[in-house]
Amino acid sequence: MGTERGVGDLAAEERQRLRHAHGRLRAASKELEALIATEPIRGRWEPEPAPAEILDAARAALRRAYAEVERSQHEILGWEPAAGGR
Repeated sequence: MGTERGVGDLAAEERQRLRHAHGRLRAASKELEALIATEPIRGRWEPEPAPAEILDAARAALRRAYAEVERSQHEILGWEPAAGGR
């Protein structure tokens, strides 16, 4: 394992980079959730399945966002990526 840094040791730019990476991950997760986990509203509407290419794009965006979080955590904090995470 590499040299880990404490969270208190981070510069403002490093904190911002981590915050942005985590924000992109949350946004990508919410976008995919909206495509696959939308509940019907009884008596009003039934969600339509998203086209495969839209789902593929959303899944790819989620994978990229997760990879960016891992990369940022490794470069800034010295944390190793999760084993078997891909």
